[in-house]
Formats: sequence, C-alpha cells, structure tokens
Amino acid sequence: MKRILLFVVLLTSLLSSCGDNEITRDLDRMGYQYYPLEVGRFWVFNVTENEYSRNQITKTTTFQTRELIKDITTDQTGREWFRVEVSRRNSPDGSWTVNGVKLISLSSSDLRILENNQTTVHMVFPVKEGYSFVSNAFKNEDHEDPVYFTYTNLGKAFLENSQTYENTLTLVQAESKTFIELEKRNEVLALGVGPVSRTNKDYTYCEDSSGATCPYGEDYIITGSDRVETLESSGKVD
Repeated sequence: MKRILLFVVLLTSLLSSCGDNEITRDLDRMGYQYYPLEVGRFWVFNVTENEYSRNQITKTTTFQTRELIKDITTDQTGREWFRVEVSRRNSPDGSWTVNGVKLISLSSSDLRILENNQTTVHMVFPVKEGYSFVSNAFKNEDHEDPVYFTYTNLGKAFLENSQTYENTLTLVQAESKTFIELEKRNEVLALGVGPVSRTNKDYTYCEDSSGATCPYGEDYIITGSDRVETLESSGKVD
C-alpha cells in the first residue's frame, strides 16, 4: 500500500503546477478509478446462470455474489495485493457463505488479478479506446497462445436495469463467433464504482451442415451455458 501511495504522491507532485481540476482529470484519464480499490470496498452482484441443450434452457440458477476487500498482503517481491473475499447467497435475505478468495494488485502500469493460482493482467494504463493487450502473460503453460483484452466504449454511458452509469469502460475479454460456436466475455467498469456488469457466453451450435439433424447456420445451440452478473449494490464497510 505504501508503494501505491508513494506513486500517487509523486504523480501529484509532477502535476503541482496545474490546478486541482486538471490533476483530477489527468488521474481519471489514466483509468485507475475504473477499478477503485481500498480495504472495506464491496460489490454485490445479481447472478443468472443458464444451461442449454438442443436450443432449450435446461437449467436456470439465480443467486448473489459479494466481493469484499478484506485486507492487503505483500508477496516475496514486495508487490502489494488486495485480498478479496468472494461470498455467495441463494437469496437476497440469505446468509453469505465464503466460497473463494482472489487477489488484486494495482500499479502505475497495470492491474492484475490472481485467482485459482493464475495471474491475469486485467487492465493496463493509461486506458485507450480500442487498445488491446496480452492478458495471460503470466500463465504457467509455456506454449499457450496469447489472449488479448480490448478496451471499447471508453467514457460512454451504460444502462442496466434502469441504472445509468455516465462514464464507463467495456473490457472485451473474448469475442469470437463461427457457424458452430460462440465465445463472448466482457466486463463493464464504471468510473468511481468498478465492475457493474459481466457477461460470459459459451455456445456450441449445430454442426450438421446438411441440416438433417438440426438447423445449421441458424445459431441453434446444441450445448452451452451463459452467466450474467449485474451490480446490485456497492460501497464501503468500516
């Protein structure tokens, strides 16, 4: 945490000849506040998961998840990580059950997420419209192809469930579609709020080009799943 604070102090010093409004605009332009981090900050999401077979939804599961920044830890290199406790409950009036932990680290150049023993470069700074970067540079597999994340809709408003976020950034994590499959993952980040929407879709479409067993080329889902997370509330606990 001391390193992050030192970075902010140095940056503020470099901009000391500017007015307060100019400094604020510059920090916002870098993009750090699209994923604000501090101990006690939390996000609660409404989650809907669907499973598909033969173009029908066979199972729908709804629940809530909470991500709560509990404290800060330091690794062997001296890099600091925010420890995020991930919990789940099956209804809004149910009790939270912790079911995971992830670590998030912020530096002047990037934001990394460590989960399930894998580190992902989740953001790089400054944020720029249309910019792509390699997200899996720290993967353990030697021969894994690079996975690119791309920034889109920088500064655009985003509407979800009657809630409007005036300044957002969409992080496209996967987007590919062929006649036989679809893979789509993205996350919308709101300035000063953090993640407000996450979408994950994996579909396998009809592969019978003759059309004898299923409609080919018509997005007919043979098997697949999707998951949508929508921010229900966020804030900070003492």
